[in-house]
Parts: sequence; structure tokens; C-alpha cells
Amino acid sequence: MDFMKICEINDDFIRNEELYKFFDEEKRLLGKSGQVEKITTLREIKKFIHKESKVLDVGAATGVYTIPLAKEVKEVVAFEPSINNYQQLVKKIEKEHLLNVTAVNKSSLEFDDLKNGCFDIVLLFGPMYHLSSEKDRNCTLQEAKRVVKEDGYIFIAFINHDMIPMTETVYDFNFFESKGYNYQTQRLVNRPFIFFTLSECQKMLEKAGFKIEKKIASSGFSELLKDKINEMSETAYNRYLDWHLSHCDKEELLGASNHFLFTCKK
Repeated sequence: MDFMKICEINDDFIRNEELYKFFDEEKRLLGKSGQVEKITTLREIKKFIHKESKVLDVGAATGVYTIPLAKEVKEVVAFEPSINNYQQLVKKIEKEHLLNVTAVNKSSLEFDDLKNGCFDIVLLFGPMYHLSSEKDRNCTLQEAKRVVKEDGYIFIAFINHDMIPMTETVYDFNFFESKGYNYQTQRLVNRPFIFFTLSECQKMLEKAGFKIEKKIASSGFSELLKDKINEMSETAYNRYLDWHLSHCDKEELLGASNHFLFTCKK
């Protein structure tokens, strides 16, 4: 099935299943530019974990965060709805001999077996990329609140609606006349991913009863400057990382990122 046919699928989970048969989420995070988002996100999470922490990784994909976190905490439960991603995740867990990871082929709407307040950390790094229904998004957020401990933290990632047109234009200078953009509404078309502005993210979380502790431009300029960052010397790259990590939570730079990371409490 080609990309355009996948975009025409209305069911979020069927579309997600077909998308990850060929879209390599892990590859996106490789290379100097791709590592920026991962380094930024792990740095933030590691501020709140310890060797006795229990982590729920919802939308774990192939284990980009599950695998490194499992080596620093007591237990990780990883939910991944895509069969292709799930199978890769299981293979990685076996290869790394990680006995403290439980991988489950489930979505963010299937928390029924999880007890109240049983996790120190909940990661929602995939659901808001794919859930087009407000009802499903709210259900996911409420369930995350239910299963996290009273003093626990919930980390939520979104794709930034307002930066995507800029980075897409790098690859296609006629992006603004493509089917991915509605010039009448000045909105991106929510296929195959779902996009939100910074204010929409904030309103969604506040409406769901979250206390936003921190907002982070997790990928920063890394996709816009992808080719330049990948060509940087190690010294230049490390200095760029230092600059990014020092600026990624500045209010005036939050919009200049393809991805947002929200650190929340309930």
C-alpha cells in the first residue's frame, strides 16, 4: 500500500498499522540531527527516575526509550499497537536480555488491566501523533492520570502544526500547493499524523486536568537544519547540543520545533 492510500484510511489504528509497515520511526532518530530529540527527551525523563521506578511507555514503537530506560529502572511496561513495531521491540528486549521489560501489543485505549497509581512515570510519545478523535485522546490522557502515582510524572509528545510546513518546504518547495495543506484554513491535513499548535496542546492538557510543569522544544531546529547538523564536526555538534539543551525550554523558541515535550503532573 502506498503512502497516499494510507492517508485515505479513516480508522486510526488500521492507518497506524499500515504506516509502520514501511515508516521507520527508529531511523528518524538516527544520525546527529535525529539524536537531538532523543537526547533531549531522555535527559528530561532521567531527572525523575531512580533504580526503583516503574515506567509505562505507551506507543513504545521499537523501544527507542523503553530499552535505555529499562537499564536504569526497576520495571518498564511497553504498549505498542503496531504489529511490525511490536515484533521489533520484542526482538530487542530478547537481544538485550532485559528481564524487567514487559512488551504488550496494545494501544493507549487498552489500559483495563492496569491498576490505579501503579507507575512512577508514564510516557505518551505515540498516541497524540495518531489519535484523530478528541474522545480517544481524552480517554488516553485520563487513563494515564489514573495509572500514574500521585507524585508521578507524565511525559507527552506532540507534533507541532506550525513548524511542519517550514520543514516540509525544505523537501518540497511547492508544499503549500500540495494535498497535505489546506490553504483556505491554513491548516495541515491530519494524515497520516495528527498536528497541534502549542496553544492547542496546552488547552488540551489543562482541560484534561494536568498540571504542566515544563514545555520543551524537544527537536528544536534539528529537522530544519538536518543536513547541516549531520555535517557538523564532533566539536561543533557537541556545542550545538549544549546550545539546544540550554534553549529548548525558552518560551520564545518553543514554536521552532517539529516536536513538543510536556512534563506534567496530575
